[in-house]
Parts: sequence; C-alpha cells; structure tokens
Amino acid sequence: MSGTAAPYDAARIRRRCEEALWGPGGQPAEQRARLQEMEGYVRLLAPELSKLMPRLRDSMRATARIVLRHATELLDSGTASGDPARRLHDAGVTARALLGLLERPGELTPDQDQTTRPVTGPGPR
Repeated sequence: MSGTAAPYDAARIRRRCEEALWGPGGQPAEQRARLQEMEGYVRLLAPELSKLMPRLRDSMRATARIVLRHATELLDSGTASGDPARRLHDAGVTARALLGLLERPGELTPDQDQTTRPVTGPGPR
C-alpha cells in the first residue's frame, strides 16, 4: 500500500457511513443490507488499523485500541443480538471511527519495513 492509495474507497465508505447514520431507517430488509455493508467495512478496515498501530504515538494508539475493541465486540456479538437499528448505528460509528484513524493517524514513528503507511485523505471538513 502506498501513501496515496488504499485497498478501499475511503470516500465511498465515508458517504455510506453517513447515509447509514443519518439517513432514513428504511424497511427491515434495507436495514439488514446496510448493517451487512457496515460490518463489511469494519472487517475491511480493522486489520488495516491493526497494521498501522505499531507506528502510532501513545495517545492515538490508545484510541485505536478502543476502536479495535469495539470492532471486535461488534463482529463477535453476531447479527442476532440486539436491536437491528442500534446495531446498524454501532456498526456505522465503528466503521467511521476506523476510517478516521486510518486517514488521520497523527504523527507516526518511522516505518521500519515500508509495508504500512497511513492512508492520505481529504483535509478537515
């Protein structure tokens, strides 16, 4: 992965998270489809953040640990647990937090093996 490319479309993920979090709830089938999509983003982004963690400074590393713990709990809890609307909200927040940390990881320690670099994203909104 280079400093300017990512194995995912950050703009699309950001847009879809916003739609899931702030858009109309929709019918149960639509909610399930959105939930599967958000969980897919969590599965995609969590390993990327895990790879970046060794280079994060202490405060950002602590934040990343919390977000990764929530990601693990979300995925381990199974789709049958809890209210689907709440689960969708939790998955959207978690995916958005993972993406945010990947796009803006703060100051990084030097990359020892040149295989993990931060994803460059747009500036502050």
